[in-house]
Amino acid sequence: MRTAISWVLLLLILPGAARSELPPSAYKERQEQAPEALTIKVRSVSKIETIEKRWKEIHFTVEAEIQSVERSATRLMPGSTIKISYGQRQHFEPMTGPSEVPALKEGQVCPAYLSGDGRVYSPAAGGYSFETVR
Repeated sequence: MRTAISWVLLLLILPGAARSELPPSAYKERQEQAPEALTIKVRSVSKIETIEKRWKEIHFTVEAEIQSVERSATRLMPGSTIKISYGQRQHFEPMTGPSEVPALKEGQVCPAYLSGDGRVYSPAAGGYSFETVR
């Protein structure tokens, strides 16, 4: 009986353990490897929400003006406007896992660690794509 209880507990714990928060060093490494390291000012934010059984999915489309450039693989320049597209999943029941990319707000000025093709960009450092890990 004790073995059966142990197996049940193990099966309940494993799904959460497989999806755990990353250490700050992992986010810092992603920031250092991001093709685009910028400071942006958010001009507009639009979002589309989809509700599923266990979570709410929010898709964001952000228009941002580049304030400064640390590095840019696509040769972005200050004053340029870019489109950033990404999703955020909000679980109805608490769940451990990597940090979700935060919702940006109109008027917000922040660092941006991105990847993209020159037309549309996406977060390159997960939940820390819009703040610098020290």
